[in-house]
Amino acid sequence: MAKKILLINQNAVLITGRLIPILKNSGIECVSVAPNLDEIIHEKDSADIFVLLSGDFVNDSKDFLLSLKDMCSVDDKPLCVMGYEKELEIIEQNIPKNTIAREFARPIDINTLSNALKIMLNSGENDEKKQILLVDDDVTFLKMMQKWLGTKYRVAATRSGPQAINYLTEHTVDLILLDYEMPLMDGPKVLEAFRSKPQTANIPVIFLTGKNDIDSVRSVMSLKPASYLIKSMNKEEILESLNSFFYKRQHI
Repeated sequence: MAKKILLINQNAVLITGRLIPILKNSGIECVSVAPNLDEIIHEKDSADIFVLLSGDFVNDSKDFLLSLKDMCSVDDKPLCVMGYEKELEIIEQNIPKNTIAREFARPIDINTLSNALKIMLNSGENDEKKQILLVDDDVTFLKMMQKWLGTKYRVAATRSGPQAINYLTEHTVDLILLDYEMPLMDGPKVLEAFRSKPQTANIPVIFLTGKNDIDSVRSVMSLKPASYLIKSMNKEEILESLNSFFYKRQHI
């Protein structure tokens, strides 16, 4: 099936007029739409990547940008943005930078832009679902997370540090989501155990924590995990964070 890019722009004729033919010659379909939610919704299901070509319209487009962010998160569509420095700053005030797949600062060579988009489209063709291990003593939370993440990732769950350590002797995973506060063997001790074994030392760990005050966050990050997630985050926020995490690791 041919790949498809949705170019969201307002009168960016010079860019779209040069970019669309280049990508078409590579077998990539490009559809240009205005920054209008109805037009985007009509095309979104068949698009593989959204590319927002910013302009003056972003100055008064807070509601549109927030809706675009939510749409990309729910439908798991990578969002790229292109613009001048001030335009990118405005976009980042409404769309968190860690949820943007790629940023392209203008001025940019069209061939450079098209090559970057082609690499993005082709990089995930043969990828299997990433494997995530959940470690948390709260059974209700585990079930909820398995349900939320299960459509996008392969998810295994354990209720304690020792169970997780035992699981990893026979299984490999791409990421560990580790509860920071657990009885008997808390998150920091479990992380220390992971790092002490060659088999698990390089598996990235993201801490799960119920506290988001400055001191608590500093304590969590002092252990140098890959990142952290607040347990009160909703489904879309968690998926946004994980999608961004895996995308950025793949393109380092």
